[in-house]
Amino acid sequence: MIKTYCLTFSLLFLNLSFSQIFYDSNDLKYYLDFSKKTANLKFQDYEIKGPLQEVISLYGNAFTLIKGDSIHWVLGQSEKKNKYSSYLIIKGEYKDILRLVRRESSSEKYEVLASDIIYSGHFSDFFNFVDENDFERIASNRLIGEYLKDYGLLGVYNIKIVRDNGINFIDLDINGKITLSEKDIVIETSLPTLTRLVGYYESELNKNLDFLKKGIVSGRILYENNMFYSLSIEKDKKIGTLTTLEFGTDKDGKQTSKRSTTTFVIVD
Repeated sequence: MIKTYCLTFSLLFLNLSFSQIFYDSNDLKYYLDFSKKTANLKFQDYEIKGPLQEVISLYGNAFTLIKGDSIHWVLGQSEKKNKYSSYLIIKGEYKDILRLVRRESSSEKYEVLASDIIYSGHFSDFFNFVDENDFERIASNRLIGEYLKDYGLLGVYNIKIVRDNGINFIDLDINGKITLSEKDIVIETSLPTLTRLVGYYESELNKNLDFLKKGIVSGRILYENNMFYSLSIEKDKKIGTLTTLEFGTDKDGKQTSKRSTTTFVIVD
């Protein structure tokens, strides 16, 4: 009996040691807190702040149910608490919605305000919930965007490519735009080798604020773990440079690197 109690206590302690709060990486002020059983979320024009509970349906499926005043949210959990496979924003009495979730069906009629099941037929996990460790990293990275805002560098820049990897394009109309936001950068051009690039800021690569003041910002390229970028924009001179660096490994196991440099002018 003593061994049983010790084992139960150990498992309970281990479970409590894990973080139970997840943040919406799209906007870190929104969250699901399973420890305090509360949630604060926003999707499109809908917001909710209130208590949450996990519900297991009769079919064994797990749902996160968030109670609002008269509008409630139902998130269908996938393999983890911070991963979701469906959403339902529905109006009605909470006890009725709870019964609906448990049974996954009802003969009653409800006013559905938004749902991937009814309106889109395909669910994309738009929240992208992250744990506290990722929260700290993302928050540090996005602080770079706040600095860029303070320095007056955010915005959309229309550009003309003049040179790419040593090839002169000054006599050709190869145009594009660079969008700098607090969250990331997006570069779109008619250059075949640079049709679209999305990058996020990396705080570890931007420790010198003097570089940021001068319009030089660095980070990683989205979906490419081994690719980095450095963007330099001189607003007064209306010129700029984009440098990308890709690391890899050759057939002999040696590390390789590939650098690309694109020069552009800013046009009105």
